Amino acid sequence: MSFVERGGLVNPKLRLMGAVCVAVLLAALATLGSAALAKGKPPGAGNPSAAQYQYGGKVAICHHTHSKKHPHHTITISRNALPAHLRHGDTIGPCP
Repeated sequence: MSFVERGGLVNPKLRLMGAVCVAVLLAALATLGSAALAKGKPPGAGNPSAAQYQYGGKVAICHHTHSKKHPHHTITISRNALPAHLRHGDTIGPCP
């Protein structure tokens, strides 16, 4: 006799137990997700990248393009290039 023939998929107790397990799992994931979002940063934002360790003289800036469609984007540049970027309006740190 197979699992389905024994009522495995329609057994009310098994269905209830499965639903409870799913509810508990979703509640745990929601709690962990909301805690990460409560910090104000998406997961991974602000964490150092491998490039920062490999190229220690790099800094992330918000590069202002003066474009209407894409007015700014985050780039990583050499610390030596930072003064030039600051002179034309770029800002230190990721874009909002």
